[in-house]
Amino acid sequence: MTITDQQSRAVAYLLHEIRPDWGVASLVSLIDKHRDVPSLGALTIAATTKAMEASCKTPAPIFHPGPHWPAAARAHLSKPEPCADHIGQDAHTCRSCWADVKAGIRPQTHIGKHHEAVADAAASVIEGE
Repeated sequence: MTITDQQSRAVAYLLHEIRPDWGVASLVSLIDKHRDVPSLGALTIAATTKAMEASCKTPAPIFHPGPHWPAAARAHLSKPEPCADHIGQDAHTCRSCWADVKAGIRPQTHIGKHHEAVADAAASVIEGE
């Protein structure tokens, strides 16, 4: 199903009421990029579920596959992009990338994206000996 402009705006205004920090214009833009969804009802359930999660800081994860989508709709969602650096991991939830972030060797902005780690000066000294 393709979401119409009116439906897109309606969902955006609903989400903005739940999360005032999420702007209507940016929500409409995000929904427009993902117009092909299983149904308006499934989108509304997934979007409001994510909006109610305090840990969800931006609306982007609404369109990631996960338990916030109704079970019947999950089979119709597109497959997530793979991580550029870690085989078998989804780009937006790559556990290996998150481990790199926690270890301080990858910026959080590069989760799921290719990242060349900068050589550590201390490691260079040890290798040079």
